[in-house]
Amino acid sequence: MLDKPIRKRRRLGYIGMLALCALLGLVVGFAAALIDTFGGPATDALQTGLLTLCMGIVVWICVLWWRAADEAVREAHKWAWYWGGSAGIVVVILALGLVGWDVIELAPTVLSGEPTELIMTGVGLTLGAQLIGYLIAWAAWWLRHR
Repeated sequence: MLDKPIRKRRRLGYIGMLALCALLGLVVGFAAALIDTFGGPATDALQTGLLTLCMGIVVWICVLWWRAADEAVREAHKWAWYWGGSAGIVVVILALGLVGWDVIELAPTVLSGEPTELIMTGVGLTLGAQLIGYLIAWAAWWLRHR
């Protein structure tokens, strides 16, 4: 078995990656505003293309970051996404049950009741619950292993 040389420390680091993602967000936001203003009949197609391109860049950034992360960081994120994301899904399933039994009302009254608005609300609640669960699990993992 051939030993590979130890990889150099990543150049950007954590703050650099955050800055890169923030810059990407600003560029995409500016481009989306330009498309809204000047897109005309092709606005939907241009915005779909912009979103697809942006998601491809985000995945590429994540792959670069993951390759540079050490084993402890990788394990913390895997553990947090599994347990925290799963806990977030459990919260959403419980909320869905409570909504189905008319115990609570989750659809904001400002929505028109259109299916797309209701779906986006559900997606937002689900991702939000998973993210909160992830952050709690990630912090717990690091507190236990420090």
